[in-house]
Amino acid sequence: MNLRFLAKNLLAGLLALVFWQSCHSPVKPGTYANDKIPASQASNFHDLNKFLFAGLKANSKKQLTDILSKEMIDNVGDLKDIEVASNHMRDAEFTLQDEYYLVYTKHSKDTIKIDNRNINNHKIGVSIDKPEIYLAFFVQKGVVNGQMLTAVYEKLDYGWKLTDLQIYPYTLNGKTAPELYEQAKEDYAKGYLVNAVNLLDEARSCLQPSLGWNYPDDKQINDFYAKIANEANRRYRFPYVIPSPTQPQIISLQTHTTPEGVFPQIFYRSKIKLTNTAALLKENMEVRKALSKAIPGIDKGKKYVFYSVFNKLPNYYESVDRYEVTDTIR
Repeated sequence: MNLRFLAKNLLAGLLALVFWQSCHSPVKPGTYANDKIPASQASNFHDLNKFLFAGLKANSKKQLTDILSKEMIDNVGDLKDIEVASNHMRDAEFTLQDEYYLVYTKHSKDTIKIDNRNINNHKIGVSIDKPEIYLAFFVQKGVVNGQMLTAVYEKLDYGWKLTDLQIYPYTLNGKTAPELYEQAKEDYAKGYLVNAVNLLDEARSCLQPSLGWNYPDDKQINDFYAKIANEANRRYRFPYVIPSPTQPQIISLQTHTTPEGVFPQIFYRSKIKLTNTAALLKENMEVRKALSKAIPGIDKGKKYVFYSVFNKLPNYYESVDRYEVTDTIR
């Protein structure tokens, strides 16, 4: 083993780390977005991101120590964020969507406005407490339920350090919050009330994929959800008895999240013993027919509808047996 060679490469790595922590020419105050970030700074920032993702892939706070701020190193809670991000990396890779380099001469607040994304226009509120800040927003590609990872770096007295790491839902069923809102309005106009409620619930789940993130429609989404959720509660009373010989009782309408998307899940009580699967499946066909009429649109545009069948009502203090049925529609 050539120890001189190893020492030389280790020194080169340390020098490179010192370089991208401290060496770049000053730029004028302002906000620089994406390709407007000066090339030398952008290169250094991208090196930081590579270091970040290597540590996340290894799920190792220790491996990230060189780029973490002292506060993040001391904060045990940050271990959870690293673990969550690491787990999501197994679902799909993150790619850089947007990056911003902020240079200021005093503490202040700023709003980054993104107005070239059509329905996905948004604003990002930023509190400036350091002269230089770099924000990087990463999203997952190739998955319908995607996360957004936000990395916040600040230039501190001891170099560029990661000071915040966030991960929140960005898309559900392949759509962002504003896109889900548009689909909810379309379904509501068709009379698909429950569909619209579910879509708005999904929209609210990914309404703020990063802290400070604001879509123009966020108030309308919440207001519309409150309005039609109340309408749905008035229209649909549970338990709802299916008009069939065995009279199963619908006890709840919920959603079930899978890697393929978010789909309706129907909970109902049956008089048929859970061990009699042939009779349960026959009854389930009657439930499907009745629900498609009673709740218009419940199976429209869906790949699956999930059913959970009980003999005894589920409760919070004990485990209750159930029988699961999946209706594969397309």
